[in-house]
Amino acid sequence: MNKYNIESLARESLDIIKSKWGLPKSGFLAGGSLANMIWQLVSGNKAVINDIDIFVFDGIQNEITKEEDSLFKYREKEPLYEDHYNGIAHKNVYTKNFYTIKESVNDGIFNTIKYKSNRIDCLFILKSFDINATHVGYSIDDDKIYWTTEFEEFLESGVIKVTNLMTPSHTAIRIAKKSKELNVKLNEFEIRLLHYALVYRFNDFLKFKFKERYLQMYKDNMDILKKYFVIRRDVNLEMFILEKYKEKTELFYLKPIFNEKLEEDKCNLLEPSDLLKTPRLFDDDNISFINLSNIFLFYMRNIYGNSELKIIWNKLYYFLDDINYLDIEVSKEDLDLLLRFSQNAPKSINKLRGLKLSEQIKIIKIFLDKFKEDPIIAISILENIKIDKDIILDDQTSLLLELSVRKHILQDCQNKVDSIVNPPLYKTFTI
Repeated sequence: MNKYNIESLARESLDIIKSKWGLPKSGFLAGGSLANMIWQLVSGNKAVINDIDIFVFDGIQNEITKEEDSLFKYREKEPLYEDHYNGIAHKNVYTKNFYTIKESVNDGIFNTIKYKSNRIDCLFILKSFDINATHVGYSIDDDKIYWTTEFEEFLESGVIKVTNLMTPSHTAIRIAKKSKELNVKLNEFEIRLLHYALVYRFNDFLKFKFKERYLQMYKDNMDILKKYFVIRRDVNLEMFILEKYKEKTELFYLKPIFNEKLEEDKCNLLEPSDLLKTPRLFDDDNISFINLSNIFLFYMRNIYGNSELKIIWNKLYYFLDDINYLDIEVSKEDLDLLLRFSQNAPKSINKLRGLKLSEQIKIIKIFLDKFKEDPIIAISILENIKIDKDIILDDQTSLLLELSVRKHILQDCQNKVDSIVNPPLYKTFTI
């Protein structure tokens, strides 16, 4: 339990903000203004408030496109697993949730940010923020305070951390600046994470070019950043924008610096580590790349340096995106069963994801037992239907489920049944 009453601190901070600047009648106040004021109450460090961001929901949007005109797009991506020719999971990426900022209007100290999204969720906005010290907000309409566990940890520790690697150039500059404003600890590890993200640009990157405002912020914080980054100007992109849009602008980006040793091995960024000696997750050449920054960040926060968790991660990394997933001490037999099932029936990963480890194993065992005379039925159901963790698999339910996937129950040409049900015939694959 957090020792600080964040609800009370936020209410007191809101009173200060209201007394000085007032508040609009609706919207979601989020980010630095409220967070900095709370930190002032906790630490005594005087809050720096340059502006107050008010997010205003502007309607549901069902999908997002590259061609869409917007000021900013945030996508929450997830891997999607499918059958490959050899039965091993083949990974694609799809957008799960998103929001797009359509308009930002400045009126004095207030920035009104209009956005569309495929969901109405204030907490989703907070989780898109890149620094833990900003993860708190206030819904004016509902008179409700929102915050994340990352913000709780920040108040407890006074250590500023990266929570999103999708804009590594901006985040590196912002976290250096904010560490000074808040007078908090910034570990070098955070800068190295951002350095790595800039070297191996993940599939969920949002942007890494910036304008003159961030150039000045970089110069003001060179004492923290100069060891890892230098500023470069993108003249070619400037010319393209001038020719196509008739807009004259100066664009910059951070170029990662490699020391002499890193020039020989550009991946070796966080020594000692067998993780980062290559852009792959593991040592085997046949293993998938980490291609999403949120997966990489989760690994570095929760798995990195823990040999026991790494064993589980190596087998179940497609499920393990929340440390609370590991709700039991799993036996080797059960772990191998889940591994065999997910690797040989990879579409089941999409259906089992979101359940805890014990729930996944329980469901698989229930279905394999119910359809032990014809296991391909159980496999087909679990690959095509998301099963409730509290399902009661009586005869009627079993029949309805079997009928619903009948068109998917084909000849077992990939030998899934033997690979899953008969361990002696099973060969361990590494994805």
